[in-house]
Amino acid sequence: MLLRLTSGLLFLVISCSTLAAPPILRIATSEYPPFEYLEDGALIGDDVTTVSAVLDRMGMEPVFFVVPWRRAEAWARNGSSDMIFSLTHSEERGRYYYFTAPINTARDVLFAREDSNIKWQTLDDLEGLRVGLSSSYSYAPEFMNWLETADVEVIRISQQKPDLTGLRMVANNRIDVFICEQSVCQFLLGKHQPEYPEIENIEAVPGMIGDERAFRAAFSRKHPDGEELRDRFNQALAELNREQNE
Repeated sequence: MLLRLTSGLLFLVISCSTLAAPPILRIATSEYPPFEYLEDGALIGDDVTTVSAVLDRMGMEPVFFVVPWRRAEAWARNGSSDMIFSLTHSEERGRYYYFTAPINTARDVLFAREDSNIKWQTLDDLEGLRVGLSSSYSYAPEFMNWLETADVEVIRISQQKPDLTGLRMVANNRIDVFICEQSVCQFLLGKHQPEYPEIENIEAVPGMIGDERAFRAAFSRKHPDGEELRDRFNQALAELNREQNE
């Protein structure tokens, strides 16, 4: 009788522990400093802080998977992960995701060598140049449309770290300009200059490509509760922003 009672109590404890555990959310992302990146094995960054705080308010436990961006998108699209961040909205992506409200902003600019003296007012001023871009990044539609008819040589970079590769290609005169989110490439220039001294003379060219855009998180449309989770995320994010602004 005592053994049976002890076993029952043990089952009750295990069951309660299981019930008390917060739901786990599988989240795919890629290193994209300063928004999200690994440091000493831990995922940190501005957007990691925001996403973690919002999910904590939702009573959910994030499990982050840091993989190359193409794989992160593939996982979110096929439902292998529940959520993905940080990314901009596009019609194509909208077929696969429920996008959240903005968690940050993105400003795309050109980076070039200081001695190149490249200046521009309209995109047509860039004709004749070798333009590098990340093949996995979603740039402003007006810029992508312009590339289709412009007299430029487009070099699409698909390496695991395309932004750092693009900056080094500019430094080594393999391309004339590289389009990049401003804070990302400024971060990379500061961090990697000791390792790659040739990038010391790379600078941002004045002028923003397209408008300032929003970085968001997104829930997979394959998740049965994806839309509801997006709505709860937005509500918790709004509460967090309101408290931070008080």
